[in-house]
Amino acid sequence: MDKPWMVFNIGCIECGVSSDVVGLFATEEEANKVADACREIFDWREGGQNGFEVYDLSAPRSDEYEQTIIHALEDV
Repeated sequence: MDKPWMVFNIGCIECGVSSDVVGLFATEEEANKVADACREIFDWREGGQNGFEVYDLSAPRSDEYEQTIIHALEDV
């Protein structure tokens, strides 16, 4: 994967603020810089609080979901 780091905006479920993918980035440093900038600018939007988190998309899947993933993809 070319861009294994994702910045995700976690909106406020209590306020009805939307959540969304901000973007994918090649390095953790880039992703953190974007997340920091978004926190400064968009901390409060759509009438509620927003949290910007960085996730490593190259991380292995959780074993907790392995059987569900296998079952869901059987007919694909």
